[in-house]
Amino acid sequence: MAVLTELRDRFPAIDGWLMQVQGLLDPRRVLLAPEDEMLHLAWWSGDGWKLSNVVLPPDLCRSGQPLNADVLGETIADLLLEQGLSPPQVEIELLLPVDSCQWRLLEGPAAVGLTSGVDLRVLQPELGWSLALQDSYLDLIPQSRENLALVVGTDRLLLQAWVGTLEEADLSLRRVEWLLLAAWRGLCDAQAGDDEHLVWLVEHGGNWRLLLSSHGCPEVDLNLKASDHPALREEVIELVKAWDPPGSPGWWVTAGSQWQGCWAAEHDSLQGPLRSDAEMSLLELALTASRRDRDA
Repeated sequence: MAVLTELRDRFPAIDGWLMQVQGLLDPRRVLLAPEDEMLHLAWWSGDGWKLSNVVLPPDLCRSGQPLNADVLGETIADLLLEQGLSPPQVEIELLLPVDSCQWRLLEGPAAVGLTSGVDLRVLQPELGWSLALQDSYLDLIPQSRENLALVVGTDRLLLQAWVGTLEEADLSLRRVEWLLLAAWRGLCDAQAGDDEHLVWLVEHGGNWRLLLSSHGCPEVDLNLKASDHPALREEVIELVKAWDPPGSPGWWVTAGSQWQGCWAAEHDSLQGPLRSDAEMSLLELALTASRRDRDA
């Protein structure tokens, strides 16, 4: 140790070299889930996920897009260092904010044979979303049925802003995924085909959305007007009745811990089995899919 200390005193650059070597020998996969008012970090340690977060000052991030890459990058790097994670050893997996992406389920002959965003831009389907295909990053998610294709898109400038922010912090970007899609994958894993039809009620940032799926494919995705009981329950029940699935669907509520037990208190089992009642937040559900990716 004395020799190493002497070398560090004589050659200050050795610290940077040692950090780079540590990064090569022990890379750490870290999930970054940003919001406008908070950053969440998650990394696997031992037998579970470690979580850390920091409240962001105003005007660093708005509508999911970084506004000050220098300061935001420094904030991310400082948060990592506080947890004993040096930037050279970190590989970031970015979970894009819920409001930053849109998705659509394509059905029919047009969906057959789609393999990439290039195919989608050539086809130019009417998706009914605010994104322009030419100015978006697009991803196609394979579905079990050949005549279905799930398309996820985000604004190109938004994604480039996050890439630039991570570069400012000297962080390596390993993967990008939408937070809602990662949670959806976690939900599908947890369900394992238990319900052909599923009602998924999602709370995030105080807002609620309702997703209705059949055979593992999301058919309906609606932002709800109500934000609290009993108006929330009434709105959801009416929408599920209008959807009118054959048989009784399964129910899954994903929300913060303060909502645990709220839905179960008045849930009618004749409407279908309640599989989960706010036992996990959206981020926690997304982490279950990331754990599967880690073990794969």
